[in-house]
Amino acid sequence: MFGNDKVHAVHLGRAAAQAFLILVACGAASVSARYYVRQQSELRLGDTAWRLTYTVRCEARNNGAALYLAAPADTPTCRVLRQDFRQENLRMDPRGRSSPQAREIVALVEEPGSSAATLRFDLRLNPRPTWFVGDTSTALTADQRAACLRASSEIQVQDAVVTDLLASLRQPGVEQAAVARELFAYCRDHLSALDVGAADAATVLDEGTGTALGCVRALIALARAARIPARPVAGFIIESQPRVEPHVWAELYLGERWIAYDPVNGYEDELPYNFVPARRGSEQVVVARGVRELEAEYALTQLPRAALGAAADGRRPRDVLDLTRLPLEMQRVLALILLMPLGALVTCAFRNIVGLKTSGTFTPTLLALSFVFADWKTGIVILVTAVTLGIATRYVVDRWRLLMLPRLSIMLTLVVLCMVFGISALEYLRVTPGSQAVLLPMVILTMLVERFYLTTQEDGTGAAVQHLLGTILVGVCCYLVLRWETVAQLLLAYPEAHFFTVAVMILIGRYTGYQLLEPFRFRDFADLTSTPAGGAS
Repeated sequence: MFGNDKVHAVHLGRAAAQAFLILVACGAASVSARYYVRQQSELRLGDTAWRLTYTVRCEARNNGAALYLAAPADTPTCRVLRQDFRQENLRMDPRGRSSPQAREIVALVEEPGSSAATLRFDLRLNPRPTWFVGDTSTALTADQRAACLRASSEIQVQDAVVTDLLASLRQPGVEQAAVARELFAYCRDHLSALDVGAADAATVLDEGTGTALGCVRALIALARAARIPARPVAGFIIESQPRVEPHVWAELYLGERWIAYDPVNGYEDELPYNFVPARRGSEQVVVARGVRELEAEYALTQLPRAALGAAADGRRPRDVLDLTRLPLEMQRVLALILLMPLGALVTCAFRNIVGLKTSGTFTPTLLALSFVFADWKTGIVILVTAVTLGIATRYVVDRWRLLMLPRLSIMLTLVVLCMVFGISALEYLRVTPGSQAVLLPMVILTMLVERFYLTTQEDGTGAAVQHLLGTILVGVCCYLVLRWETVAQLLLAYPEAHFFTVAVMILIGRYTGYQLLEPFRFRDFADLTSTPAGGAS
């Protein structure tokens, strides 16, 4: 019997070794093949590669200050392939903010004082429409329509200069599309854009000259006076030029869709392929809250043809294996998901080699994931409060001698109430997270408190506390892994590198040696065996 068990164990060892070697070989072959393809592939004829850099500086007034930086948007002729963020006294919110108007990178201030951020975007431009971009045209709500018809100090919709000029240009009974073309033609032919001049609509229309922004505001004022919803669009013209500044054009809402008009360059409806929008509904690429002395500089550099490596050329079945072709926002989510196996690897190492116990196998990784989506201050407050409440509730509920499911349901209810009022208190202190950052920690904390309670029932409070501390320690290590941006980008480019991750997991799974914490765990037994049989003399 024992001989058969020994033979079976040998076969299992050989199978594990063979699996390890196969995985390492597959990983090396896959990574090498992808690296070769990325190095050998050339950008298609007519494509150009560019690097757009934002450099932002400001003085933060308080801890609640934030920068909202609109990233260049994907278009049928432009694809944002890579993004890099470096900061000083700032931290990037991994959630960001996305809407049909802009995809924003949110930078939160760590403490009052001088702050700086540098963002780099690698762009790929093609004169022909190459990439699919979802239809963003939607019906305007009443509030959105009102905002696109509103007057401001720079867009004087009710000014006499605007209304009189509109009356002379608009013919009775003409459709709005024809009115829009007439207004655009007037601004294109009769307004001159200067580097220095007036920037408000009324003055530009009255004098016939102004800045490029003033000419765009003049078109928007005329359109709004004609009851045509209009909005500015801030973006960039991707071309070699000594100085880079955001370029602003207008969009008018006609026939249930937005139509672009650039009165400065004379473009209507179809803009050139190198016009890349960043933020719609605003003239600013960078918007700040709670800061002063905001400065933003922009730089544009053309990259070598092979600098961006392999990218999606049209629609081919093999493109499914190239994750870098996906929109940048989706890449960020997938990069975080690809890091989770490394978090599981860290947990395996701590449990099997170090001998540290945790509350569940994947709880540390999930706990770290919740801290990635919620800022660490909020996460610590909620974690400490929920665990403390769970421990206190355990002793109170035990006196009632309830069945297990009602006991756990009571604890869940208390955890929910704790989180709700905790979020309310954080909002009062002006450090509230978004709704997405609340739901994920609630699920993870509920599981953690449940595991803690079950461990107290089975092994006692001491063991439960040890498991909880182990979970937090391993969770911190997993958090550091999940925040490892360089490795995330590497895994996004070479996802088959996880062959090596699985191979290492097999090695850990076959480890049968001493765990690092065993001498500490069995110290009492060691002292007992070292005592002479006759007792101490």
